[in-house]
Amino acid sequence: MSQLGKLLLVGALLSLISFVVFLALLQAWVPFHWVALGFMIVFTGGALWLDRKFYREFFAMKTTKQGLSMGTLILLVICILGAVNYLGARRYLTLDLSAAKVNSLSEQSRNVMDAMKDDLRVIYFYNPGTEGVEANRKQFIELIRKYQDHSPRIKLEFVDVNARPDLTEKYQIKQGTQAVLMEYQGRTTLIEKIDEQELTGGLVKVSRETAKKVYVVMGHGELALDSAPDGDSASFLKSLLEGNRYEIKAFSFAEEGRIPEDADVVMILGPKQQFLDSELQAVETYLAGGGNLFLALEPQANQGQARATGLEPLLERVGLKAAGNYVLSTVQTPFGQVVDPKFTRGSVFSPSNPITRPFGQNQFTVFRFPQAIERVGTNPPEGLQIDDLVRTDKTSFSVTSLAAKEKAADGPFTVVMSVKGKLPKAADAKDFQLVVAGDREFLNDQSLYQNLNRDLLLNAVAALAKEENIISITPKEVGRTEMILLDTSFVLYIFLFAIPLPLALYAGSFVMWWRRRSA
Repeated sequence: MSQLGKLLLVGALLSLISFVVFLALLQAWVPFHWVALGFMIVFTGGALWLDRKFYREFFAMKTTKQGLSMGTLILLVICILGAVNYLGARRYLTLDLSAAKVNSLSEQSRNVMDAMKDDLRVIYFYNPGTEGVEANRKQFIELIRKYQDHSPRIKLEFVDVNARPDLTEKYQIKQGTQAVLMEYQGRTTLIEKIDEQELTGGLVKVSRETAKKVYVVMGHGELALDSAPDGDSASFLKSLLEGNRYEIKAFSFAEEGRIPEDADVVMILGPKQQFLDSELQAVETYLAGGGNLFLALEPQANQGQARATGLEPLLERVGLKAAGNYVLSTVQTPFGQVVDPKFTRGSVFSPSNPITRPFGQNQFTVFRFPQAIERVGTNPPEGLQIDDLVRTDKTSFSVTSLAAKEKAADGPFTVVMSVKGKLPKAADAKDFQLVVAGDREFLNDQSLYQNLNRDLLLNAVAALAKEENIISITPKEVGRTEMILLDTSFVLYIFLFAIPLPLALYAGSFVMWWRRRSA
């Protein structure tokens, strides 16, 4: 090989290096890249033409042909391995062999992702200095990977809240906190808990093209949507529902004689004054037309009055009544069992209703001394289905007033009920939904985020808004298989299996060694 040929090859190599370096730095194609490619081609062609005799003799040698054959084979193997790894990273199948399917997504989650037409951007905001941030991050990665295994449209990003103030300000992420934001077609929602139910619920919310409308009735002493100094308001409820892409509007019968037709859900949050007959008629007309109502009743509103709220005829019409009592819970202390001075726990949930089906056995909601919601008669009215959503346990009891010293009745009591069906004695009635709670204070700013109160509210509103795909995902619990051995079975296991099997393996190994010792 001539000296000039070597210089030309060095020039071609430098041209290639400059091409690659500038392409990596600029991340875009510029005219200089054509120059570098041109020099590389010219230098390479010149070197091959100048030393063409040398290259012809070199490639004609037997050792060169064998070396090229081996190199081609090695290159082919490398290409095949690369292709297999590429396809394995892009196209792979995961199998969940657990009995409870804890390592795979539910059918509802898969259906929601199958309906996605565009990419979903998932941003995990975290603060590196927060305690437990790595554990939470690992838990989130394991969960979101199940979604990515099913759909390639899930795009995940991790953002340090301190390093990207522009994004934290854009999406209103509080400094020093961690949150998960989902963005789809320009719509966003924040995830507060890391579980499948919350993530799939977020998918449904951001994929919803129009916001569901929730009207909150005012004018009877209900919880106000504006914040109150004592915390007895529904400002957190309003913010929570708006964060879940519900449109919240205050509504008064004094301004409009009937409930708006575009109302997806109507909420009456603890009226302390009586509804007029015309207002009651408007509520009944709304339900007869297939409406959805969330009703919370304060227990003191029924004390000593035949029609404390004016809604009693409506409850009787659907087979319910407010007991007008106070339900209390007891707690175990070192001094024995005493009355809980702050809250009443609702710890027994309907396992069949989608509103409460996701709740676990050791979870509970907290109420502020609610009244019981009871059935009228043994059977519900024709065409209606009544379900006890939340009940207290057997240790609860009721009193006629908070000053009473004796029990009026022992528990359990139902404090939240749901009714479905057609309103009785209504012409051309459509299917309605009604959720009745015996307390309003579990929804106020003081109690909304305690225990399962928030989840109960969101699930109830989602069910009333006919979005049960948000709440129908039941948390999966790892099951266990127990093997109980009797005394005789244990003895047989030891002497017929545990001891003979190792001895048989040792004996077989010794025999094989003895037969092959001189081979």
